[in-house]
Amino acid sequence: MLPVTSVVLFKHGVGYFERHGSITGEATVELSFRASEMNDVLKSLTALDDGGGAITSISYESTQPLSKQLEDFAIQIPEDRAMSGLLAQLTGTRAILFRTDGSTEGVIAGVEPSKRREGDTVFDSHRVSLWVAGSSLESHDLADVKRIELADPALRKDLQHLLDILISAKKKDLKRLTIFTKGDGERSLTISYVIETPVWKTSYRVLLYGESTEIQGWALVDNTQDEDWDQVELTLVAGLPISFVHDLYSPRYKKRPVVIVKEESAYAPPVLETAVPAIAFDSAASGAAPPRPMSAPAPAPKMARRRSAAKPPPPPQALSTRTQEVGDLLHYTIDHPVTVRRKQSALVPILHREFGGKRIAIYNPSIREKNPMSALLFKNTTGLTLEGGPLTVIEDGAYLGEAMLDTIKADEERVIPFSVELGCKVQVEPSSKLQEVHRARIYNGRLLLSRFRLNLTAYAIANNTDRPIDLFLDHRFVAGYELVETPKPEEKTDNYYRFRFTVPPRETVRFVVTEKGEERDTTLVSSADGETYGIWLENGYINESTHAALAEIADLTTAAANLRRQVHHNEEAIKEIFANQGRLRENLGALGSAANERTLRDRYVSELAAEEDRLAELRRAIKALTREREAKEHAARTQIAALTFDSAGR
Repeated sequence: MLPVTSVVLFKHGVGYFERHGSITGEATVELSFRASEMNDVLKSLTALDDGGGAITSISYESTQPLSKQLEDFAIQIPEDRAMSGLLAQLTGTRAILFRTDGSTEGVIAGVEPSKRREGDTVFDSHRVSLWVAGSSLESHDLADVKRIELADPALRKDLQHLLDILISAKKKDLKRLTIFTKGDGERSLTISYVIETPVWKTSYRVLLYGESTEIQGWALVDNTQDEDWDQVELTLVAGLPISFVHDLYSPRYKKRPVVIVKEESAYAPPVLETAVPAIAFDSAASGAAPPRPMSAPAPAPKMARRRSAAKPPPPPQALSTRTQEVGDLLHYTIDHPVTVRRKQSALVPILHREFGGKRIAIYNPSIREKNPMSALLFKNTTGLTLEGGPLTVIEDGAYLGEAMLDTIKADEERVIPFSVELGCKVQVEPSSKLQEVHRARIYNGRLLLSRFRLNLTAYAIANNTDRPIDLFLDHRFVAGYELVETPKPEEKTDNYYRFRFTVPPRETVRFVVTEKGEERDTTLVSSADGETYGIWLENGYINESTHAALAEIADLTTAAANLRRQVHHNEEAIKEIFANQGRLRENLGALGSAANERTLRDRYVSELAAEEDRLAELRRAIKALTREREAKEHAARTQIAALTFDSAGR
């Protein structure tokens, strides 16, 4: 089997394997894979004969279970008494029996049990009967037979195939793949394929020694295969190329239509009439052409000789650089051979160099309210893209803490917390102050009053250690507010201002962040009255001319309100009249035709007539008042819509 010479492991769970070695003449190369790996192997397998030879075929074991594969064999190998049991199934087969005293060739006629005595002990044995020279039967004790040779080559081949299947079944979940090559002399063969592998991982150590900062990176790789990776070229690839599983291993069958041959009914033997003897005639005289002799069939066209396949290109050379970006993928090529034993894992060094790292502290109240976090100001000056993974910090040989490093590009800078800075305490004192109105504006029927609000956050940082602390302070900002009377932040994240300053040893530093933002109050002009307009003038929100315009609007609004009340009063009077008319009609309905009742009837009728006149008068008044109210409301709306004012323009 060709050894593994190159392994490329990907972050998305596959590995690319390359095998390389020498072969001679017509060679076969066998590989073994798990059944779960066969789909990936069949999808990606590449075989290159680099010495002018050719790959004739590649065979692989069936997906059928062992019981199904053995159904095709007429012979079986029993688990006990293998020789006698097998010979009993080979009755009629020509064989040569080699004994200690010579050999005999014949046809196996059968096997029967027997007893064998050695001294006083009797043993169970078997004797095989041979039909020799077509004339006699010979019986031989199998205990005396040292070797049996089958004369039929086809039977020998079938038996070998049966044994191969049984041996493969002993290897749990392994399937054999055989590559057949054809060529002359010694040459090299390269085989490559992709199979599922565990994801490789990274971990880092940061070493702090005074002013020196070093980073050490390790890759964790797992060899879950049944074969050692001995002195292989190892490449680790970060990225997410497209990969999938497609079932090529399972046989597929296409359902075909069944065509029924149309059969004619059978006929009884027909009885034909006897022909009348024909009169001879000269065919030349009659002008008929003599029958043409049948020509011999044309020879079949010769098959064109198959052109030999062109020599495949040699495999691409391995990457010579230690790291290389290929599209969206980053390749880490280990610059020394790597050995990982089967079913084992290994730590492989991928990085060890100085880099731009510094110990700092960072305070973020959402992470820890009372203390800052010890952190690394991590600037990736390694020139490499570092994959994400756990990071352990060691200072002067002492363990300080751990962190998680996200994938970081070259020259990118990150703040990475690794422990709590218990020697530093932080107190936060928030406060807020609303300033006077600095701008008033009337627009689109609304009064908008703008005020500034100042949010002050005081941080008291007490450094109780004997060393200065380079502190990064994260302050969550309010969207729309701006910094005033505050130092410029070191940077701004999605939600925080990040300030940086030094806290001397055994001292307390007070740092105040002031943010100013604008708040607006909105009031509808139509919802206010003259008194409110006077307050606006008194507070300086509006000027005299605007107040006069608002006073006219207030007069119109007041008049419209009075007219609305009059309309309401008349509507209530109409309701009272309707109620009185109902009473009068009920009384009229109760009166009879007597003389004294006629007088009362005339009185009720007179009152109803007066009520009707009053109703007509009230309806006319309501219409007039409504027209006047609508006119005043329209005038007020028009003036409100036309009214504009902005104190900022004064």
